[in-house]
Amino acid sequence: MPAAIKHFSAAAADPHIIHQYLKADGVVIVEGATTRETTDTILEEVGSVPDGQTYALAAKSTTFATQLLMNPLYLDLTNRILTDACIIYYEQERTVSISEPQVSQTSILSAQPNSLPWGLRRQDECHHISHPAKREAQLGIMYAAHDLTRDNGAVRVVIGSNHWTDSRDPKPEDEYLVELRKGDALIWLGSTYFGRAPNVTDQNSVLLSATATAGYRRQEENQYLAVPWEVVERYPTPVQRFLGYAVSRPYGGSVEHMDPLDFMKVKGDWSKYVPVDLI
Repeated sequence: MPAAIKHFSAAAADPHIIHQYLKADGVVIVEGATTRETTDTILEEVGSVPDGQTYALAAKSTTFATQLLMNPLYLDLTNRILTDACIIYYEQERTVSISEPQVSQTSILSAQPNSLPWGLRRQDECHHISHPAKREAQLGIMYAAHDLTRDNGAVRVVIGSNHWTDSRDPKPEDEYLVELRKGDALIWLGSTYFGRAPNVTDQNSVLLSATATAGYRRQEENQYLAVPWEVVERYPTPVQRFLGYAVSRPYGGSVEHMDPLDFMKVKGDWSKYVPVDLI
């Protein structure tokens, strides 16, 4: 029988403690991570969705992009787990160059009545990671937009599988079914196996999901096409940067050696650009 998942209250969640449990178990639950009203607003903005996974949620819902994606606890954890620093040498000087996390994917996970199960999988598979991972490549968060039960599409997770080698396959007895109340969130490491149970009820159940990756890695979902600039330009600067419109220092993702946001603001016109140090 697998161990139970550690639960935390959003009101009293300590990122340092949650980080320790994530390293140990690969997954945690945050109760009351958002309000029921917020999830309702997002579903209204999105409209009807088909069964399975629908991508580019950050383009389909302003509320998701500006609130749930930017959850302070989630951002704190992405910085702890995915930020990377290196020493840059240039012209007899050395400096620390920091690569900050970026969004990898946003999506809606819908389990309609009589839907089949899916999974199990590791979210970091697109990054060609060997396990156990020397350093994590993904951190995900799922918000329950409906009460999630064992019967209507609970999340399947394998607690502690972030420590497994690639030669070990999960068995049915390794799985734990995660039930969530509307507004709760599940946070998991990309190296942890997860999936979705079948929905044997007559009611739909939806999860609102986002994953982040290191700034120097390729995004699982191309955010510049999935969430085009015409949408992104209406978002606050922190959202724009998290979606990838920022340099992963020293130079990753620059445009003509300009920070992407600077490039977009001056539309590539060098005469209006004030050079900055991208290291």
